[in-house]
Amino acid sequence: MRMSKISFSVLAALFIGFVVLPSQLVFSQETDQPHQAPPAGDALQVTLGRDSPNLGGNVFRDAFLSYTLDNATGITTGKLTSDISFPSSEGIAFERAELTPEVEASGATLEIEVAEGEDDVSRLKITISSNSGLPDGIIANLVFKVIKEFTFEEVGTDEHLITLDNSISAWATDEKEITDVMGEPGGIDLAYAPVVFACLFYMH
Repeated sequence: MRMSKISFSVLAALFIGFVVLPSQLVFSQETDQPHQAPPAGDALQVTLGRDSPNLGGNVFRDAFLSYTLDNATGITTGKLTSDISFPSSEGIAFERAELTPEVEASGATLEIEVAEGEDDVSRLKITISSNSGLPDGIIANLVFKVIKEFTFEEVGTDEHLITLDNSISAWATDEKEITDVMGEPGGIDLAYAPVVFACLFYMH
């Protein structure tokens, strides 16, 4: 009789061990593994706009390029720097840059550096900073002047595009650099777009 009680106790202990021990092993395996990093967000992107300032033949107005921020990283942007370059011989020159009223009202600041680079390349450095973070959307506008008197024969009606390269650096509001960034170039199309008149006839 004593032997049967001992056998039952041993079997009960083994059963409990088989049930409890695997659960403890699973728990320890789950807690010992490091947390997986969240998937990386998309890049922060700054896009320069495009404009066609030709009013007809050799008559031009200023070219206006929007400066647009699209931040899909989820990191609040505190500072942006654009290094913009274009050929000096293309007949355009930087005139000015302005923050949009909403961004300026938020306390953001704008710094501009203009320099003639090597190999006849004009360089423009624009830095926009905000302690409270920069919003998505158009945050500034850049104005360029056409300083050469192009003839209709030179620009024609096909595309006559001057590309403005745009290299971006960005920092968060905690001053840490944002590494996943992209800069989209801008363009000034000097080609003449003729006015098309449409006639509408009514049938009675």
